Amino acid sequence: MRALILIFAACLGLAGCKSMPSFSVPSLAPYKIDIQQGNYVDRETAAKLKPGMTRAQVRFIMGTPLVTDMFHSGRWDYVYIDNKAGKLVAKRRVAVYFDGDVAQRIVEVMDDGKEVDIKAAPPAAETAPAGVNAPAAAEPADSTVPAPPQPAAGSK
Repeated sequence: MRALILIFAACLGLAGCKSMPSFSVPSLAPYKIDIQQGNYVDRETAAKLKPGMTRAQVRFIMGTPLVTDMFHSGRWDYVYIDNKAGKLVAKRRVAVYFDGDVAQRIVEVMDDGKEVDIKAAPPAAETAPAGVNAPAAAEPADSTVPAPPQPAAGSK
């Protein structure tokens, strides 16, 4: 009987020791799906927004806002979050402030809560009107193409 109790106590003592290798496979992990949440917001789409647009025009460009606060009806928030395999790939927040039915400010909200005004790029082919202060267009003096320079006499 004593031998049986000693064997049982030894088995209990050794049960706490970890001598068996782990059966977990490092390459085996649960599948994490790609998740896109909110309205897709990129810089090109946000650059199309301009102060003075109506709510309908903003909704046409950006879609239905993700957040419309009943206490701040003059602000629409567009939020976009993209997770790939459980890791954050993209996050963008744009807020549009309205005065009545007209957009007054368009801002990008940073992660720390600061708001940065979004400025649309000016048109590339903007020309100044012909007037008193407008510079005259330069015209080429000759329509011929100059000849390439000749190598020096001493060089080969």
